[in-house]
Amino acid sequence: MDKDKQALRFGVMALACAFLLRLIGCVFLGNWSLFSGPELAGFMIRSETGRVASPITEPTGTPTEPSTEATDPSEPSEPSEPTDPPETSAPTEPSVETTAPVQLPVDKPGFTAEDAQLVRVTYGCKRNPDLEKLLVKKLSWDLTGDNPTILIIHTHGTESYTQTEERQYEEFGGEYRTDDVRYNMISLGEELARLLTEAGLSVIHDRTMHDLSDYNDSYDNSRAAVQEYLRQYPSIKMVLDLHRDAAEYADGTQWATSATVNGERSAQVMLVVGTNATGLNHPNWETNMSIAEKIMVQMERICAGVARPINLRGSRFNHDLAMGAMIAEIGSAGNTHEEAMRAIPVLANAIISLSKGSQ
Repeated sequence: MDKDKQALRFGVMALACAFLLRLIGCVFLGNWSLFSGPELAGFMIRSETGRVASPITEPTGTPTEPSTEATDPSEPSEPSEPTDPPETSAPTEPSVETTAPVQLPVDKPGFTAEDAQLVRVTYGCKRNPDLEKLLVKKLSWDLTGDNPTILIIHTHGTESYTQTEERQYEEFGGEYRTDDVRYNMISLGEELARLLTEAGLSVIHDRTMHDLSDYNDSYDNSRAAVQEYLRQYPSIKMVLDLHRDAAEYADGTQWATSATVNGERSAQVMLVVGTNATGLNHPNWETNMSIAEKIMVQMERICAGVARPINLRGSRFNHDLAMGAMIAEIGSAGNTHEEAMRAIPVLANAIISLSKGSQ
């Protein structure tokens, strides 16, 4: 009996210590999902460093997308920035309209309180912006003209997609990664830059793969590049960092986003907006969120269902450097390159529609 009592006391003490550690983690990380997240992993979302994010339970029925409670990654000290945020949202499986032709808008688009119904957000930090107020906030900028106004970069340029018979590549740096610019994120940036330029916008496309030499230095590398571009071209108003997402089921298969564009299967687009929740300076994150909301609504107006919920994160992801800075995740590793490319005109048209600002 003495041994049983001793074992019981030890068990109680262990549980108490675990509870205390979780409480400390919640207080210091600002992430109370440690008390609410399920513990059984049916599949796990993997961050782009290979670290495993918070485990989640297997959904009932046939899953279309992993659904997890967002967690805010610990951000290293300046100047390092974290890796891509793990996937957190569950999009609908849409039947979708066709995309509009690429052209400059005649009038500035307007946004109303009712349009806020099109805005969906997953929260990875303790920030709760007024979505309706930010959506209707007037946008005053002009992305046209001779001087560069848009910068497209690739912090994780080697990210690529599921190979097909028509599109084969040699992997570099891991699965679903390649330095072949025909099939990685550089090709998507090239197409986006082409469409924006044809519409009369002035674009710089940085074709550097900032993760090529050392993946862990990718955000430091892209930050330095953005700072240099902004020094040379202070006219830049928008910085778009193109990525692709990654989520893996328990059996090792890759999850793919799904929409329909012009009658063909397409990847979806998720905008990621950083904040100052981890303590690093980023006072204008709500302005970036306002622009992201407008882009999301415009994408939904053009092609309903192509936009995944905006992912609001605690880390900055270098978004503190410019007013219109954000990440655009084009599909996931489970998508094909063709599917990812079909989503680019929708994103391009949304940006073009906002090129003269909004009412």
